[in-house]
Formats: sequence, C-alpha cells, structure tokens
Amino acid sequence: MHGIRLLALALMFGLSQPAISDTADNAPRDDYAQSRKRLVESNLQLSPEEAARFWPLYERYWDELSALTARREYYYSEFGNNFDDMTDELAKKITLGYIAVEEDRYRLLKSFFPKFVAAISAKKAARYYQIEAKIHSAVNSEIAARIPLIK
Repeated sequence: MHGIRLLALALMFGLSQPAISDTADNAPRDDYAQSRKRLVESNLQLSPEEAARFWPLYERYWDELSALTARREYYYSEFGNNFDDMTDELAKKITLGYIAVEEDRYRLLKSFFPKFVAAISAKKAARYYQIEAKIHSAVNSEIAARIPLIK
C-alpha cells in the first residue's frame, strides 16, 4: 500500500495549522485529502457503477471525519501548548476529550459501514475499512513519534 506514509506526513503539516483557518492555510489539508482519496481509489478498484455510488458517500463520510479530525487536532495542540505547565486537571480534560473523539470516530465508522455495504458490497466495504485502518494507523504513528510524553 503505497503513499500512506506520505499521507501521514501531509496530515502532520496540517496539524500545525489552526483548526479554523482561511483557504490559503488549508492547502496542506487539501493536499492530504486529495492524496488520501487517490490512495483509496487506487487500492479499492471500483467499477464505474460502484464508483458512482461510493464517491458521494465517501464525501459525506470524509466531511464528518474531517470535523472529528479538527477536534482531535485541538487536543493535540492543547498537549503541545501546555506541555511545560501541564496540571493533573488539564491532562485529565485533554485525555477525556481525545477519548470522546475516538469514540465518535468509531460511531462514525459503524454508522457508515452498512451504507458502504449497500453501495459497493460487504467485501469491498471491508477492504475500504482496511484501507482506512492503515491510513489511521500510519497517521497515529507519525503523531505519536512527534508528541513527547508529558512530564
């Protein structure tokens, strides 16, 4: 699966951006979204009919996932912004917020799976979720390598 590491690095560039920014600041995020979409496209191998059903659904999924990603970035930035002055209460708040984002991400995956199955078959939907899992793991690996443990 080529390109996942590139996607992870592209996201890392996006992490240095504020969650809400003007369109010029969204260039790294847009590059990531396009690279990610090409990766999915090249590894999912949809027929034209499947593609017509899948991509609009993917766009809806991506919109919701992007909102979760912005929330997740906020918590990562809070770790970074408060690294030297981290209190127990703030560490608890940040960690519980991050956990809530992950719970919401799993709810999103669960709610979209039947929709993807209806659009492209269970086997291809499972393959798409494998691709998503690989991207998510690569991105998390890059993030983990860059964020130091709190003191």
